[in-house]
Amino acid sequence: MILKEYLQLSKIRIMLPVAFTGFTGYFIFHPQINSAIGLVSIGILFQAIASSVLNQLQEIELDRKMNRTKNRPLPTGEISISSAIVFFLLTLFAGTALIYFFGNLTAALTGLFTIFWYNIIYTYSKRISAFAVVPGSLTGALPPFIGWTAAGGSLLDKPIVFVGFLLFIGQVPHFWLLILKYGEEYGNAGIPSLTRVLSRPQINRLSFTWVVTSAV
Repeated sequence: MILKEYLQLSKIRIMLPVAFTGFTGYFIFHPQINSAIGLVSIGILFQAIASSVLNQLQEIELDRKMNRTKNRPLPTGEISISSAIVFFLLTLFAGTALIYFFGNLTAALTGLFTIFWYNIIYTYSKRISAFAVVPGSLTGALPPFIGWTAAGGSLLDKPIVFVGFLLFIGQVPHFWLLILKYGEEYGNAGIPSLTRVLSRPQINRLSFTWVVTSAV
């Protein structure tokens, strides 16, 4: 069923919460439910899907090497590369247009910067360093900024900076704990894995220290 494959390609279960954080940023600044907040949130969802599709296009060969990802639609050929490229362009254009027309240029550019950071900075730096998740976690902290600025706020407003900081610090140990489960797969695929730099007890202590230090 082709819809199921495209939903899998979209990573819809992960991208819906991303869109919700964008919705939250908008709602904190402008606490009213209207068409604008809904359409901006859909725009954020489409941009997030576009980023996910581009990432899978970038990492087809890596995905084929890992049990966790080898059954995704691109490695299996259930969706062709050309179809995925078209889907990426459509979702990128639709998402950016919705954020621009129902938000503003700052919000749309913030969304595009988020895609750039994830698909260029993080995607390639994780092939170099096992600690790439630290700068990479900025990606998950930015969607609330898209919603906030779309509603009329500034990128430097203290409330949204605080929200973004909370999301940032939460993602880093989450990924490190995920590495405890899939670290060997990453390593075997040629991606630097924290499990090959630190022992499991050290990763646990590092995650705990990160959370406590950030909270303080």
